[in-house]
Amino acid sequence: MEVRWNGEALGEVFVLPAAVVDRHIRLAGSAQLKVLLWLSRTGGGAFDADACGRAIGLSAADCTDALQYWVETGILVASGSPDSAAPAPAVPAPPQKEARPSRTEPVRAARPRAVKPQMPEVIARRENSGEFGYLLDTVSARFGRPLSPGDMETLLYLYDGAGLPAEVILMVVAYAAAEEKLNIRYIEKVALDWADKGIVTIAAAEEHLCRLEHRRDAWARVQSLCELAKTATAGAMEAAAKWLYDWRVDEGLVRLAYDRCVEKTGKFQYKYMDRILEGWHLDGVDTPEKALAGEAAAKKKTKAGKDTSMDLDAYENMVMQYVPVYRKD
Repeated sequence: MEVRWNGEALGEVFVLPAAVVDRHIRLAGSAQLKVLLWLSRTGGGAFDADACGRAIGLSAADCTDALQYWVETGILVASGSPDSAAPAPAVPAPPQKEARPSRTEPVRAARPRAVKPQMPEVIARRENSGEFGYLLDTVSARFGRPLSPGDMETLLYLYDGAGLPAEVILMVVAYAAAEEKLNIRYIEKVALDWADKGIVTIAAAEEHLCRLEHRRDAWARVQSLCELAKTATAGAMEAAAKWLYDWRVDEGLVRLAYDRCVEKTGKFQYKYMDRILEGWHLDGVDTPEKALAGEAAAKKKTKAGKDTSMDLDAYENMVMQYVPVYRKD
């Protein structure tokens, strides 16, 4: 179907840089495009965020954020502050055919950068990497909103700077959502931690996430067994996973270790419990009954040792009474 402008309905006409379509039509969100259209229609000059918001149905804050995208990409030039931004000429770049998203791109070695990339780099990377474009689109869908320039710069930093494949970054995003911390700062923190630990493949990420799930599950069980109200530290969660998943400790033994811990220290101390459970684990004690029997045997042995010492003392005293005393006549 062919389409053309309806001259009778056009009225006034305004111009947009070709780069808006050639390079930004996929990257920019609806809010960013609406703000640019409104600003172009009103002739630029001082930016009135309130008036813009009323005209396009967004808040003034959202309008200001959307405007910043065009400033950071160089389409607009801001003089002093975002409130004085005006359209600037832009040299259109020929559109490039984007590659299909690839899930088999080779894993790059992590080379952290001191400075995050800027929007021109983001745009160029989007154009020549189908995988990176796929990453941006998927994260935007996860967020339920267009990505801000800062979001995109951070994702490129993780992708190129930290050497994380798109699928691994998306696993970090899914983890952040599960933790109810779906924001770019938390995603960056976790992703860089993974990169530092060498978690840069899907298999390594899956193994790590499985371990984290074991930690959460193990701590919930220990918390219930020991009737704990306190929030777990990372160390306590790791210890709980070791007890229940690595050593396969009987839950009754965990409770017994907690009771012994409280008897000695007056409170929950996972390091003290860990020493108790490690000793039982090394001795092959796998039930509360065996642990109690071992304690009883140890007490009996200790008592027998004390009784023997008392008997020897008494015998020594008795012998000393009959030691002959030699006197000179």
